[in-house]
Amino acid sequence: MTAEPTTPKEVWALIERADELIKYASNRDQQTAFAQARSTLERAIAAAKAVTGAGALEQQARTRLEDLARLEQGAGA
Repeated sequence: MTAEPTTPKEVWALIERADELIKYASNRDQQTAFAQARSTLERAIAAAKAVTGAGALEQQARTRLEDLARLEQGAGA
């Protein structure tokens, strides 16, 4: 398993990774891509709680998680 993020920059990298998984979900199995994105965002939220100065990133990840839930509903996932 990959080491947990210890800086805001590393937390942001997780959020960006989730964004990429969602962006390219239509090119692969959407359910798998969405599940991977959800897991990545949940990891980002947990990491942001532990990283000083990453509170705004926690909210960014939560917002993206809410957006993903709406996207999944629209895709029938």
